[in-house]
Amino acid sequence: MEKTRKTNMKNILLVLSSIFLLAGCQEENRSSSNKEENSQSQIGDSSNENSQQASESSSETKKALIKINEVESKDANGGNDWVEIINIGDTEADLSGYFLTDDKGLERFDEKKTTPLAEGTKLGAGKVMVLEDTINFDFGLGKQDTATLYDSNKEIVDSYSYTSEAAGDYSRLPDGTGEFADRTPSKGILNKDAKEEEPITEEKSVKINEINSSPDDWVELYNPSEKEMDLSGYEIRDNSDDHRFKIKNGTKIGAKSFFVLEENLEGEIYDDVNKKYVTGLFKDALGLGGGDSCRLFDKEGKLIDSYSWNSHASYEGDASKASYGRYPDGDGNFTLTKESKGFANVWYKPNIVINEVESKDPNGGGDYVEIMNLGTTDVDISGWYLLDDDPIGHKAETTPLKSGSIIKAGSFFVFEGDKDFTFGLGKADKASVYSSSGIEVASYEWSTEASGVYARMPDGTGDFQDVAEQSKGRSNLVRNPAVINEVESNAPDNGPDWVELANPTNEKIDVSGLILKDSKDDKPYTIKEGTFIEANGFLLINDLTFGLGKDDSVRLFDGDLLIDSTTYSGHTSPSWGRYPDANGKEFRNTLEMTPGKRNRFEGIPDLIDWPGEGEVSTFDKQPTFLEDSSGLDFANGKLYAVDNGTATFWELDVNKDGNIRFADGFEKGKKVRFQKDKDNPNAKGPDAEGITVDSNGMVYLASERDNSSKGVNYNTILMVDSSKEGTELIAQKEWDLTSLLPSVSANMGVESVEFVEAGDVSFLDKNTNSLFSMDNYPQSVANGVFFVALEDNGHVYAFVLNKDGSAILLSDIDSKLGGAMALDFDTSEKTLWVAADNGYGNRSAKIKLNGTDNPEITHLLPPSGLDMNGNFEGFAIADISYVKNGERPVYRFQDGVKEGALSIGSISVKE
Repeated sequence: MEKTRKTNMKNILLVLSSIFLLAGCQEENRSSSNKEENSQSQIGDSSNENSQQASESSSETKKALIKINEVESKDANGGNDWVEIINIGDTEADLSGYFLTDDKGLERFDEKKTTPLAEGTKLGAGKVMVLEDTINFDFGLGKQDTATLYDSNKEIVDSYSYTSEAAGDYSRLPDGTGEFADRTPSKGILNKDAKEEEPITEEKSVKINEINSSPDDWVELYNPSEKEMDLSGYEIRDNSDDHRFKIKNGTKIGAKSFFVLEENLEGEIYDDVNKKYVTGLFKDALGLGGGDSCRLFDKEGKLIDSYSWNSHASYEGDASKASYGRYPDGDGNFTLTKESKGFANVWYKPNIVINEVESKDPNGGGDYVEIMNLGTTDVDISGWYLLDDDPIGHKAETTPLKSGSIIKAGSFFVFEGDKDFTFGLGKADKASVYSSSGIEVASYEWSTEASGVYARMPDGTGDFQDVAEQSKGRSNLVRNPAVINEVESNAPDNGPDWVELANPTNEKIDVSGLILKDSKDDKPYTIKEGTFIEANGFLLINDLTFGLGKDDSVRLFDGDLLIDSTTYSGHTSPSWGRYPDANGKEFRNTLEMTPGKRNRFEGIPDLIDWPGEGEVSTFDKQPTFLEDSSGLDFANGKLYAVDNGTATFWELDVNKDGNIRFADGFEKGKKVRFQKDKDNPNAKGPDAEGITVDSNGMVYLASERDNSSKGVNYNTILMVDSSKEGTELIAQKEWDLTSLLPSVSANMGVESVEFVEAGDVSFLDKNTNSLFSMDNYPQSVANGVFFVALEDNGHVYAFVLNKDGSAILLSDIDSKLGGAMALDFDTSEKTLWVAADNGYGNRSAKIKLNGTDNPEITHLLPPSGLDMNGNFEGFAIADISYVKNGERPVYRFQDGVKEGALSIGSISVKE
């Protein structure tokens, strides 16, 4: 009797736990309450205890309890995100219609970004199942996110939230009931098993090794283990769960061996109409398409392996010469391979070489390594990464290239320091480029530092030479800097065809002898001797020796060297122009023909001259600041400046007579630290790119990374009270904006922040679809809006920062500059300024927020006296009280220099 009471009590607790879990209580799902721990301790960490209970009291109702068991948001090997679920109940669970979302909840379901599990999907008691990105859902899990599992009725089954990315992944111990912790990933197996040194299981071992989808369909499996394995009942599916092929009973795969599923292989195919398996051939079960998936399931229906592709594999246009295969076999990532059905895979190693190396830029720029594609086809370099002569010690300091990274045939790609890698290249060092599978593709080693850069002469095939000038991202051969800027092939009124060249430099250039051709070589046009293009000017050529037709090209040669070209479809309409002028990397149809003038494009503001005197002076003629000068702000008669390398900021008193001096206590600046680093004085701290001051005098820094982990984008705003004593300040408040902004590489995030009082702005709030009102945000930390600029796309994002550390995105404004480094709000003209650096010609944009979703935007050239090669990352305008002779001071802050960082120009005051 006592035994029966205990058993009944356990089963009652099981039922209560099931009801409680299915209610979707988030706090319980996080395993944070004592009540959950007490109730779940009755469930146990495997199905054994439940099975015993069932045998002791078969009359009790059995329940299947589904829990999230493991979450992977950043696979160290570059794989997909995934979430593992577990059935901790004592009966098989029907998961038909179950689906997964992130912190967007049911919005993902409405967007069709998640795929409900197929009808009839089951999960056995004590078993796990993996839901994987690109297969079960089409969104990535972020650094700070929530994984939520729903049933077919859109009710929450379980969820787990985390606030930072795991070094491994987040998993429960005991499985299904324990607390989540950062542990080594154990995808598809019980987490308790991952702690033990067990023999390789079938689930861990068998892999899809090679896939061919054209001209014939076949799939190769590989067994990397040391023992024979039984494949009876294993299934291959494409991207549809209706297309299934089951391997027949008795099928074995030997140790370190291959097994091929090809068209006439006999097995069982799924009859979707009658919902049963029938005898059939592989070719009758599924057909692999040009954009498809291949998935391998074990005999219990658990996903073991998968791969997806967007087009048939081909080599030099021939699909019969290529397949998608793992290299190395079994554990490498999929890449383009030679067809090797039933044999070890052979990689089509791309014809990629290192072409140029910079390890010490005399101008203060970063290290870089340039690669060149010598092949005839484009190469997907997604997941590729760079290392030096310490590949183990610096593995954490490199960032694999994002998905979709392509290097075109004959083109260059540059791995940039502080963006793609954060270690420094030394005087004697080695640069190695690795594929996403960790295979070395190309390398170059040097024993002494170059006085200039190491570059191949000629490109790609020549020996490395120490050359004086960088040619990052372009040919190493000395070439004329002129570029094709605009093309007209169909002038009105039977006018002549013409080509416009541009000079992208600050100096007059000689273009005598340059040669223009169309798509043919028979009628070259040679530019006359004595022809020059003025600095940043244009040259119109309308006496061509050839005619431009439909679907034609224009090519510019310096001798035999092709230095620029463009190709257009149809006739130019109205003309075909470089965007932006001279420095742009793309061509597009123009708004109108502008021969000899700047190009105009629909939706792109016209570019006007700087509205003020062109003269620019320097404040710091000797080393005054540090070398990583970045953000500026002007407020309360002070200039605020910040260094991104150390998160040190300064306050400078600005007198009306133009005299500038450091405020008391700021001669050496004050350093800001993250809250997490308050007890770690050696922490490298925020990569503080921007600075602003609110109406209460509080200082805010914008940081795009933690300098202790430079390979990870981490967009944050930190608040400090600059009046506090001491040379180091701990952030009083922090706001993490990373998940609210587009995903970008580590060094392309938030570059600036600007506080604007609520009464000075008028724009549409996307949350209310009406004019922004501070009344809607009573928890705001300040009575205004914080604008941040993203370097990657040049957009400006408006936020409210709340007292509890949360942030609310209000609006997204495209400056149309392409990139952004600085922000400033001119309180006298009620105008938001966005400034870009030398990568965009040091241009700026004035944005008039007019209460609509179409603000007035004007683009401006920099003043004539500004160094166009300077990397100016800070921009600030003095307030109206500083007007002198109709001009107000304008301050710019240049990165990468020891002296001459702070420049002072002026802007005219409107009458």
